[in-house]
Amino acid sequence: MKRFRADLHIHSLLSPCGSLEMSPREIISRARSKGLDMIAVSDHNSTWHCELMVALGLEAGITVLRAAEVTSAEDVHSLVILPDEASTRSFQQWIDSRCAYLPHNPVIFGDQVVIDRNEHIIREITYFLPAALKASIDEVESAAHRHGGLFIPAHIDRPAMGILGQLGFIPDDLYIDAVEVVGNPGDILYPVIRNSDAHIPEHIGRRFSEYLLENPSFTELAKALRSEGGRQIIHPER
Repeated sequence: MKRFRADLHIHSLLSPCGSLEMSPREIISRARSKGLDMIAVSDHNSTWHCELMVALGLEAGITVLRAAEVTSAEDVHSLVILPDEASTRSFQQWIDSRCAYLPHNPVIFGDQVVIDRNEHIIREITYFLPAALKASIDEVESAAHRHGGLFIPAHIDRPAMGILGQLGFIPDDLYIDAVEVVGNPGDILYPVIRNSDAHIPEHIGRRFSEYLLENPSFTELAKALRSEGGRQIIHPER
């Protein structure tokens, strides 16, 4: 087994908070320059750049995992990382069925565009992607696992949009694969990982975690979060 460096929370220009510089090609280029072996594109309540990112990653020798940063009805952000194209497509349909479809103002919040590999805009999203879904945190967790994915509450030590800041506690009945932290996790009983939550190119890889794996893949990551078969999280970048 080998060490692999991963940043699993990166926003593309599809997220309104993401810089228009965060094209899939630019993300791949920056990830390579930072020595990352595995990344995940995790836009707000959307997976529409995942397949392009996976294809570009294959060409560049970087593993790209399919993911989304999902906002529950309680305004809790969680990463959902998915195993394959079919499960991602189905999970997006689940998100769409619970979306609030609030009008989006790009002048205030930023553009929300889907682009192709030639960086041509092929779709503009007219509703506000980060808006809370009509689904509780329990329902998000259940949907993630029903689709074969990993459920990881995001930036739990931030005062806003993290599970501790929004709820004040972590419900015992949630099946949590790991938690993402920004700083010192304190007394957390779950596997802890760090990611950049990058919205601009310069932030890609500013935080990352290293994993001991057979290869950089969804299956191996899932085993590492469970400390299965010698796979493990080596250490988060501090």
